[in-house]
Amino acid sequence: MSAAIGRRSVLAGALGLAGAAVIPAVGRAEAARLRVVWWGSDDRTRRTLEVLKLYQSRVEGTELLGEVSNAEYFPKLATQLVGRSAPDIFQLEPNSFADFVQRGAALPLDDFLPKPIDTGGFGRDLLDLCALDGKVWGIPHGLNSFGLMYDASVFKTAGVPPPDDKTNWDDYAERMVELTRALGRDQYWGSCDSSGYSFAFQVWLRQRGADLFTADRALGFGQEHAADWFAYWDGMRRRGGCVPADVAALSPDSTISLMPLMQGKAATSLAFSNQIVGMQAATTAPLALTMYPNGGAGAKPGQFYRPASCWSIYARCKAPEAAAGFIAFFLNDPEAVKVLGVERGVPMSPAMRELILPTLDPAQRATVDYVNFIADKVGPYPPPPPKGSQQFGRLMKRAADAVAFGNASIADGAAQLIADARAIL
Repeated sequence: MSAAIGRRSVLAGALGLAGAAVIPAVGRAEAARLRVVWWGSDDRTRRTLEVLKLYQSRVEGTELLGEVSNAEYFPKLATQLVGRSAPDIFQLEPNSFADFVQRGAALPLDDFLPKPIDTGGFGRDLLDLCALDGKVWGIPHGLNSFGLMYDASVFKTAGVPPPDDKTNWDDYAERMVELTRALGRDQYWGSCDSSGYSFAFQVWLRQRGADLFTADRALGFGQEHAADWFAYWDGMRRRGGCVPADVAALSPDSTISLMPLMQGKAATSLAFSNQIVGMQAATTAPLALTMYPNGGAGAKPGQFYRPASCWSIYARCKAPEAAAGFIAFFLNDPEAVKVLGVERGVPMSPAMRELILPTLDPAQRATVDYVNFIADKVGPYPPPPPKGSQQFGRLMKRAADAVAFGNASIADGAAQLIADARAIL
């Protein structure tokens, strides 16, 4: 589905936008026609389309076709790559980035740095978040990290201290059990069940000197790590500290609308820091943000800065210069940055962060404050994951559900995860 600019607002609001909005080029008859594809909430789509429209009003000779594709985004992109019909500019994120780069999906962007894409405002170290094998393959939209969101009013009502950056995993479990009991609400628990969340598992692993994958792109943890992780959540589940298996099965990842916190079934959610913006927009509950539980005394940092997502250019793009020009505008134009806010993460450039601060509401400002607060509490960015690793999250969820429903023992679930993970690498 496509539409002229007059229908843009209808498409953005309906957000069936499994179709697209065509924003006609100004001026030249021979225009570079670019498809720009992303996934995300209604709010993300509204902001993105507004930036596309802004760019189109400034630049002659470029026609933009904006699409949002939430259902099966990555399998669809992979299919388009095989058929050589992928979009010119597409959105990736850390767990998918290396996989698609190694499939030959993206164009190296080094030749477009620093012109037209000027990343001088935030330095090479952050640009390296989207580098692989010495080349830059994506331009990060914004910076985020992992974040534990919670309903502050619920903790106040229960008289239970909310988690903070000093809370370790044992403290967290005890507090969630206490909260569930203190509230005594039907079908309401202290915590989500994150046993199937590969991103939360990665934080846990890093606190223990391991990781999901090694620098030579092999599996970076053992069966005992997985068993300990599953046992932790099994203990919480049995004591009533987190949602039961049937509720957890309905929240396979960090999709905002599926979070037990957003469905009124849990007081906390382990997610990503930038998501507090979309979460707060979807609820009247006062949300707060803190770090994931820590590994206890002497543990290594588990969290790290990560690119919330990035733009990459299709390796077969027919107008790469035009595509790079749009990415540069998206990254550095002051009006565009104000429109985007922090929905995709905190702006990479400190100058751009300062620019948008006066425009932010409390939830939006919280994610900026959070990114600044954890600066001395994060560890190094992990090594690039191997080809095939994008499937790991699905395997993790499958193994965790098997344990939660009692279809597999903790040991068997851990062994199955290791076997499945090795099979995809």
